[in-house]
Amino acid sequence: MTRKELNLAIFQGTTDKVLWQPRIEMWTDHHRNTDTMPDRFKGMGRFEIYDELRCSPRYNVTSGLSSWREEEFGHRTEEIDHNHVASILETPWGELRTVTKRVWEGDQVVNERIEEFPVSTAEGLTILTKMAETVQFKIEPNAFTESEAEQGDRAASTVMCQSDAYTDLIKSWSGLLNACYLLADCPRQMDAYIETCHARDDRWLAEIFNIPCSIFNLGDHTTNEFTPPPILERYCMPRWKKISKLMTARGRYVHSHWDGNSRHLLPYLKDSGLHAVEALTVAPMGDMTLEGIKEAVGDQIVVLDMIPVIYFLPNYPVGDLMDFVKRVIDMFAPRLILGVSDELSAPCEIQRIDMIADLIDKTCGLAV
Repeated sequence: MTRKELNLAIFQGTTDKVLWQPRIEMWTDHHRNTDTMPDRFKGMGRFEIYDELRCSPRYNVTSGLSSWREEEFGHRTEEIDHNHVASILETPWGELRTVTKRVWEGDQVVNERIEEFPVSTAEGLTILTKMAETVQFKIEPNAFTESEAEQGDRAASTVMCQSDAYTDLIKSWSGLLNACYLLADCPRQMDAYIETCHARDDRWLAEIFNIPCSIFNLGDHTTNEFTPPPILERYCMPRWKKISKLMTARGRYVHSHWDGNSRHLLPYLKDSGLHAVEALTVAPMGDMTLEGIKEAVGDQIVVLDMIPVIYFLPNYPVGDLMDFVKRVIDMFAPRLILGVSDELSAPCEIQRIDMIADLIDKTCGLAV
């Protein structure tokens, strides 16, 4: 069985094997960019590294989905000082201004952090609503088929889709604190924004079903902090149920990203309609236990990842990692796509990826 076939079989419930699918791009990108790539992987492309490690990639295929508007947008930047820059999005309905702080290493900017989010008022939320209302989507099927052909039998293609409106607002536009104030102070505008984003979902869904992809991720960030139960019930659950119903009717599968502290949300999983859940994070990184997750997903919902990334750090004993992986396999296979919650970071030991491949091979056989 190929990794692609096994990937689909796990969702279909027709296998007793486990797929090893850690996301290692953060690790490979860092070591490639800093010229610290181990000799073993030098000169290799992203798929060759996955092959060398005997594991499967997840997000390496483009959907071919693009967005467009009839309205013209502008953009300008303003230098504030050596450490800060403002980025201004010019729309027909007003401007949205973001201030970022540069992170320096020597004379190089290696990262940026948002210090002032662009949406913190009812006026800003109205602009964002108009942006969601006017965006259109189109699909280029050849883009998907060409990138899927490059991936080959390494995995069943998984396409990343639009996250839910509320967590997208937090991550990209307002930050958590501003989102809480907007929710309390501007309920009418918030409801209009959410409803408009749900209508936007209908437009991209109408296009995305034109590609022969079986697995989709909604890109949410579902946590106790971002989506506590009242928010989850009001904004997330109806969307998940609607989208999963559409996916099921077409023989497709959909999962959501729950990375962090999500213990209080676990009871909602079985009623969400989701076929799977990605990146659940157990203690000591998150607030969940394996037993609590198992109770929430039962034998119906596929779990992706499950191994906290800290287990790959040099200061964590290898024996603890291997014992944990054995427990995860025993408890969740075959409804398990084993991976790292959330991604393999730069200081992690890549040889531990090999060790888990060996363990899976001995336990149930690796897909080829």
